Amino acid sequence: MRILQIIDSFSYGGAERLLATLNSVAPAAGLDMTVTSLAPASQGRNASLPVLEAAGLRPAYADVHKLLDPGGVPKLTRAIRESGCEVVHAHLGTSATLVPIAARVAGVPCISTLHHLPRRKEQLSDRVKNWLQIQSAERGHALVFVSDAARHAAAALYRPHRSWRTLHNGVDLTSFNPVDGPPEPMPEGIDVPPGAPVVSIVAAVREPKGHEYAIAAWPKVRAQVPDATLLIVGDGPHLPALRALVGDDPDTGIVFAGAREDVPAILRGSTLALLPSLTEALPTSLIEAAATGLAVVATTVGGTPETVEHGQTGILVEPRDAEALGAAVTDLLIDSARRAQYGAAGRRLAEDRFDLRRWAGRLADLYAEALGADQRRSTPASRATAKPEE
Repeated sequence: MRILQIIDSFSYGGAERLLATLNSVAPAAGLDMTVTSLAPASQGRNASLPVLEAAGLRPAYADVHKLLDPGGVPKLTRAIRESGCEVVHAHLGTSATLVPIAARVAGVPCISTLHHLPRRKEQLSDRVKNWLQIQSAERGHALVFVSDAARHAAAALYRPHRSWRTLHNGVDLTSFNPVDGPPEPMPEGIDVPPGAPVVSIVAAVREPKGHEYAIAAWPKVRAQVPDATLLIVGDGPHLPALRALVGDDPDTGIVFAGAREDVPAILRGSTLALLPSLTEALPTSLIEAAATGLAVVATTVGGTPETVEHGQTGILVEPRDAEALGAAVTDLLIDSARRAQYGAAGRRLAEDRFDLRRWAGRLADLYAEALGADQRRSTPASRATAKPEE
């Protein structure tokens, strides 16, 4: 089945990298994938391009400059038709708004996935954009939320629609194997003292990820575990502000690793995973940490409790609570037995709930369902008896 994946851009982010991961198992699921960026190459939002290319994809661009680009829908309609796809799958907000319209014009069934958590306390312009995304995506065969939390958050703001589904993203568990014994050495280029316990945050460095609360908690962690190192892995617009918070003192125990392509090796070299987010739809980095057999400390936001079971695979604390965050990290750094117990349970949870191949199979079923429904609507008999859309 030929599937065209359209995403807002090839920026550095979880959704972009998920497509690269999915392509590694797509053929086994009967899927022939191509991927297109809504945004043009000239906007420079291409940080994930090497990852997509390394995964065997040949990324293309639809050259849609913004949501209100008057040529946006015609450009997308042409891209859909020229791809020869049987189903088109839109990812992220702008794509979810425009692609279902273009897909209908092109006569191709459409699935949309929203990878964020709808929130009530947003600016009016953001609320309008979210409403447009929901309304447009509902016109396709299915609107997919990546967690129950995201779907429930949308239901609290908008009238639920029969097209709404929850489908958890998957992770390639073969790339994130637990370490049998002490953590492995960190990859080259990461300046972490040998043998020091490492607490890793793997996330795009954006303000909602809450890095500053981990930084605020770190002096108290170091007071109990003097050689503990906080490793911040990722890049993004909030990085200069975080560096300013840390300052130039080399003895803070905080290391910025930047964007890395060797995350599995970093996790195998880590003692504990941390994610102090203020909002999350479904944090892929925590699934990857669990798959590596790491205990986790995270916040009780959005879909995070669907990836971390409090008291079973990690510790969950309230967001913006640096003191509680630091206490949880300290407790697990000190208690190696509980850390190992949580890590083993986390691996089992990842296998049960987030296996990449199961996810690809569920997507393939959803695509086949959309294609079948479209073909039934297209038959002469169904057109003669069809009722007007609700």
